Amino acid sequence: MDRVTVWDDRRSADERALLAPGRPPDLDRSPDVLVVGGGAIGLAAAVFARRAGLGRVVLIERAPRLAPGASSGNGGAIAPDMHVLTDEPQFVAFGRQSRQLYRDLDAEWQGALGIRTTRWLDIRPAGTVPDPGDPALRVLGEDDVRALEPDVRLPDGAAALLAEDQLAVDPLRLAAVLAARAGQVVTGVGLLGVSVRGDRVATVHTTAGDLTPGALIVATGLVPPPWHQGVPQRWVKGHMLAIAPGPWRLGSVLAGPYGGGTPLPGGGVVCGGTFDEGDHSADVRPEVSDPMAKALATLLPAADGARISHRWCCFRPRIEHRQPVVDRLPGVANAWFAGGHFTTGIMMAPATGAALAGWVGSGRTPAGVETFTLPQAPHPWPTLGPTH
Repeated sequence: MDRVTVWDDRRSADERALLAPGRPPDLDRSPDVLVVGGGAIGLAAAVFARRAGLGRVVLIERAPRLAPGASSGNGGAIAPDMHVLTDEPQFVAFGRQSRQLYRDLDAEWQGALGIRTTRWLDIRPAGTVPDPGDPALRVLGEDDVRALEPDVRLPDGAAALLAEDQLAVDPLRLAAVLAARAGQVVTGVGLLGVSVRGDRVATVHTTAGDLTPGALIVATGLVPPPWHQGVPQRWVKGHMLAIAPGPWRLGSVLAGPYGGGTPLPGGGVVCGGTFDEGDHSADVRPEVSDPMAKALATLLPAADGARISHRWCCFRPRIEHRQPVVDRLPGVANAWFAGGHFTTGIMMAPATGAALAGWVGSGRTPAGVETFTLPQAPHPWPTLGPTH
């Protein structure tokens, strides 16, 4: 997999150190909370566990670097209002809660996250723009779009839905900032399995030896063994690309069936991503990624022939019929899972982390995650040994 994303080239030496801390000689083997998975969801869970005063927190990530997959291979969108027409109200409300938490954290941390305010134009063919029925969205005609974005050209008869007050973040900057506040963060250490005593995970077996946490949060994208049995889940490959700055003005994220892109500070544009069902290779395929640049040019003619500066791909976690999963793991009282966020891990990270921390601390299901349940096993789980 090509990991040279547009975000990789923007990292400082300090950020790179935070993203790849390695394994410390004084690894805490009996933390109060152990988080498995160093993507956006796991990092947010660790940060909010510490903020909730849950004691010593350790996070382990099997890859050499944090945010090794979709958490750094995405466009950095935090746009819950764009889900009004496609997702359930609870999903939208959770995303809006997450957006507010981003604002609160960035203010508290004096702008460390670098959150940007964005607006979205969802451009659709004639006759396909619905009444949004939500004050966060409004319909714009061609003249309205031209006044807002002079360099954007709508296809004949097309119109747009406008969503303002959305956010965006550099995903690797986010990961580095969260890592600095997540407790003891360890890379290069993976989960092998668990042992259960009664209704509790007693031991977590890892490539660095055994750990005995008070509580376990698994944020590995997909449900790991042995809890994965019967869960319809898969990784879905997607391509992204970045276009170098060029002779255009673009202040809005362009989205919809025609294609589009997200403007970056400095003038570049990120496009993507694709849904490459059945492609299990880690190879970046220009024949899949490059049509996204051509699609952008149908809306932004000045970008026709623009230089592609980066191409990359990643795999997103999808759990069928779930949106996403934030739930206790079956058969145990001290272990939780958060995953299956698919394309919304960055957007949902703070709300997911806050919900998990509240659940671990109180033992009660927090409001807002009632529909984010994991498919339950058809029988009680037996005592579990190491799983390889």
